[in-house]
Amino acid sequence: MTRFIPFLKAVFCLVLLLLMALPQVQGQVDGSARTTRQLELLVAENEVFAQAHTGFVLYDLATQAPVYTHQPDHRFVPASNVKLLTFFVAQRLLGNRTPGLFYQDFPDRTEVWGTGYPLALHPDFAAYDELRPWLLQRTKPLVLNFPTDAGAVPRYGAGWSWDDFNDAYVFERSAFPLYGNKLYLDLSPVDAEGRQILLGSPPSIAASLQQSTQREPLITRSEFGNDFTVGANFFHPSTFPIERPLHLTPYLIANELASAYPQVRVSSGQLPYPPPPQLSTLEVSLPDTIYRRLLQESDNFLAEQLLLQAASQRYFLPDAELILAYARDTLLPSIGIKDIRWADGSGLSRYSLLSPRHFAQVLMALDREVGRERLLSLLSAGGVSGTLKNRFDGRSETYVWAKTGTLRGVSAVSGLLKTKRGRWLAFSFLHNNFVGTSRPYFIQMERTLEWCYDNL
Repeated sequence: MTRFIPFLKAVFCLVLLLLMALPQVQGQVDGSARTTRQLELLVAENEVFAQAHTGFVLYDLATQAPVYTHQPDHRFVPASNVKLLTFFVAQRLLGNRTPGLFYQDFPDRTEVWGTGYPLALHPDFAAYDELRPWLLQRTKPLVLNFPTDAGAVPRYGAGWSWDDFNDAYVFERSAFPLYGNKLYLDLSPVDAEGRQILLGSPPSIAASLQQSTQREPLITRSEFGNDFTVGANFFHPSTFPIERPLHLTPYLIANELASAYPQVRVSSGQLPYPPPPQLSTLEVSLPDTIYRRLLQESDNFLAEQLLLQAASQRYFLPDAELILAYARDTLLPSIGIKDIRWADGSGLSRYSLLSPRHFAQVLMALDREVGRERLLSLLSAGGVSGTLKNRFDGRSETYVWAKTGTLRGVSAVSGLLKTKRGRWLAFSFLHNNFVGTSRPYFIQMERTLEWCYDNL
């Protein structure tokens, strides 16, 4: 019997050590009991959040472990939080270089195929458009090819609302986008005689506005045309600047490119994309300015075109479905994200379904791969920039950097939080199926994250 006493002592010591370590492990995963209880009061038992479907996760970036979760694996429509996934894919496949176009040179012409490059003649990015010098050097006629089968880009993503063509947030997708695929209008500064001139792009469409003296909406067009009609009070200075989506056709794109570069003879064709070995690629820069606009201003046009760019880089074909499938099957599982439904680059689709934990995983991967300093410079900063300029500003220093997402009945915020003690956290709030404004949800989210700033 006495021979077992040392063995029992060893077992007792091992159990004691495990019991002593348990609270520390539990604290790393779930936080202290006080933290958990306070966050339950702020989130799980929140009377505002109870009116909707709400999910929330809070992760420690140093340990990659959850601090607190509420319905972390429930799927939600994430709206523009999807752009975090778009940015992740673009970073993995493009970085700061992208295919500007594909082409084949022949003795009498240059055949060209689009890659989705978004900066050509874009009114906000003229300084970054590296397609311009290439076009200025052309001496042979250009044939822009718009295949009708493989390589044809649907104008809308899966699940988009077909009747949004008059709204300022839906822009058609294209292998050859020009002018940001939008009509842009503004008034010039007042001159010495008190006059202002209407400025716009594309110039040919901006110059052809029709004004109606009848009571009409601000500005409208037909679904498959660019015949813009403006209301009687349209030219009041408070109206401007204004953006509206264009309807894109091969004829329009070829004509606008020819007008912008009159020394180049431009026509359109329908040749399919050749096999990759037969294509030459014009590689151009993709500056962080584009990613910053994507994330801070939630630019839907750039989001969709970046997916086409990523597809062109990998498959030599601007096919969004191909790159979404590759992301779901390969890229995202590499950071632990599986079993999702992802339908578009912008978040306009209600088909996408992801969980709060998925967004925390994306943010932690971006923190590792992009670098925290660069990531913070690209995200909206609470009280400072982008869609958070008037949000999360209740502390003396910036403490939230995040991406927002909004659709009717949908509000989402996912990003990084730095506490007063210098602790870095990743979080994701997703709300679905509420009625009315998202303002009460933002108030409660700010209350929650302010508590995290003060106490964690």
